[in-house]
Amino acid sequence: MTTAPVSSRLSIAHGEISEKPIIINSGYRSPQLNRKIGGVKNSNHLTGCAVDIRVTGMEQAKKYAEILREYADESHQDFDELLIEKNRYGAIWLHFAVRPRENRRKVAFIRA
Repeated sequence: MTTAPVSSRLSIAHGEISEKPIIINSGYRSPQLNRKIGGVKNSNHLTGCAVDIRVTGMEQAKKYAEILREYADESHQDFDELLIEKNRYGAIWLHFAVRPRENRRKVAFIRA
């Protein structure tokens, strides 16, 4: 499978979902910021290969995730991670990562 930049994938999702902008909460992170917020040591954010997308709730997160996964399958383009995550305060976001190589197609959704 080939890989396309994260921004290309997001523009596809945006065009299929709404006229509202997709809001990126987090993209590239420095090692210092990643440590401060409790990010994992090998985070895709450290190489600029991941984004966290703000969503209004679980339904929107699922919709975005499904569009991105279907696009990856139909276009034969790979991704590394497609995760719906939640913090201790209840905030939900969609994490999406595409690496130049060795993508794992990891899909995981929190239970909410």
